[in-house]
Amino acid sequence: MSADALVIANFLRMASQDLDGARTLAATTNRNAIYLCEQAAEKVIRAVLTSEGAHGGIKHQLDLMVDDVPDVNPVKPLLRAIEHLAAFATTYRYPTPAGRIKGAPSAVELADAIAKVGTASPRSCADSTSI
Repeated sequence: MSADALVIANFLRMASQDLDGARTLAATTNRNAIYLCEQAAEKVIRAVLTSEGAHGGIKHQLDLMVDDVPDVNPVKPLLRAIEHLAAFATTYRYPTPAGRIKGAPSAVELADAIAKVGTASPRSCADSTSI
């Protein structure tokens, strides 16, 4: 297995685990569910970029990462549907400058985000548990 293939497979495995964590936390209405959903989205996008011979680097702007996916890639529209989750990378992890904690997205919004990330994530590699 090439190094890139291993990177792709492990990004997808980790994304699957993050998405499972998001589902678990969503069931308890934990505000960190959306953060794990964003993390899963980021790893799916990085896997697709790697498959295209590009790398996401250290940036976390999902929209810029999706911009780097070639337009001919059939998964790109699915990635566009989850790029907005970048806002949740920090939104629920830290209080605002005024000390407030932002309210979590509704259960419907969270379920929609989890479903869209699941749809964008190829499951063939993600189902394996060895990393």
